[in-house]
Amino acid sequence: MTTALANTGRHAAATWRDPLARVGIAARGILYLVLGVLAVQFARGVVGSSEVNQTGAFEALGQTGWGKALLVFLIVGLAAMCVFAAIGAIFGDPVEGDDAKERIKFTGRAIVYGVLSITAAKVAADVWSAGADDTAARNAGDQSQQRAASTLFDLPGGRFLVVVVGLVLIGIAAYHVWTNTVKGEFMERLAPPSSARSAVEAAGRFGYAARSVVFAMSGVFFLVAAAQYDPNKSRGISGSLQKMAEHSWGRLVLWVTALGLIVFGLFCLAEARYRRHA
Repeated sequence: MTTALANTGRHAAATWRDPLARVGIAARGILYLVLGVLAVQFARGVVGSSEVNQTGAFEALGQTGWGKALLVFLIVGLAAMCVFAAIGAIFGDPVEGDDAKERIKFTGRAIVYGVLSITAAKVAADVWSAGADDTAARNAGDQSQQRAASTLFDLPGGRFLVVVVGLVLIGIAAYHVWTNTVKGEFMERLAPPSSARSAVEAAGRFGYAARSVVFAMSGVFFLVAAAQYDPNKSRGISGSLQKMAEHSWGRLVLWVTALGLIVFGLFCLAEARYRRHA
């Protein structure tokens, strides 16, 4: 009976896995496109532009009629990505693998996308009830990172834990740079036509590099916070970009990163289209 139930669960997972993945990856692509646009506005010095973080992207979409429709799609898509990742954590995935490392990654994705879908739904509810403002986005940016660092500092061995968080973020950045930007391993899960393969691969390499810059910068600021024992030194995406903009070399990195986030969004849309069938 147990084996029969397990087989039934695997069959149901296989039936739902592919469409969930495609919808979820498409939603991730739209999210990164909006993040990239916000980062470009930030790089241009547009006054009053939304915070460059996921909540800021949700709130930016909530300011227009068509954006609200996209926001609804994001809520559905991010929830789909959460369910897809949960299926991968339980049953593994024939495209991305089913070993312990992949199941841990899927578990992490399920948590992240579950939180994002809830955040998007909350922003949508706020927009429909009272109109959009950027309060939540500001609270979800540097203040969120600083509260997290402050909470860790209050725990036994808190300074060490802040260092660990910083090193993990830097490690994630290094992992993506090596496996995706350098080696292009993401192409193993894609099956684009030969005419589009080079463009998709180039977009993926560049996009993963841009994401890695954001992860690495956030990680560095956690390490700075630990070194100075000051949670206010930690930074989210907006804060990291702002710090880069304060240096002459940082302006170029800021622009490249902003454009890279847009390219990564386009890559995600291509991945949703060309992902190998699960």
